[in-house]
Amino acid sequence: MRRFSADSRPLLVALALLVGVALPGAARAADLAAGQKVYMANCMACHGISADGKGPAAASLQPPPADFTSPSFWASRDTAKVKSVIKTGKPGTPMMPFTQLSDQDLENLVAFLESKKP
Repeated sequence: MRRFSADSRPLLVALALLVGVALPGAARAADLAAGQKVYMANCMACHGISADGKGPAAASLQPPPADFTSPSFWASRDTAKVKSVIKTGKPGTPMMPFTQLSDQDLENLVAFLESKKP
């Protein structure tokens, strides 16, 4: 099996992108950018530009929207729980289900939200 040196990484990334193979480091940036677009289109009005729960609609919502920048939010949630609430909503709160999101959009969105962890 051929081994590649660290100097080969840029070439390997370019080759992987050409043939459609996702490398973890290269794909992560694209996922975050795509996730941010999904967030801005679907979540920003309630959760805010900074994902801190202070969007334009937040003042009128009870309970208030989640603050994705708060350690206490992430202390009791994992990726699966966040995905579930986005997909199915949260009864008794203004959080509605976002069933229209594709699996890839959901993955990208959650990657973006996780990037807000303190």
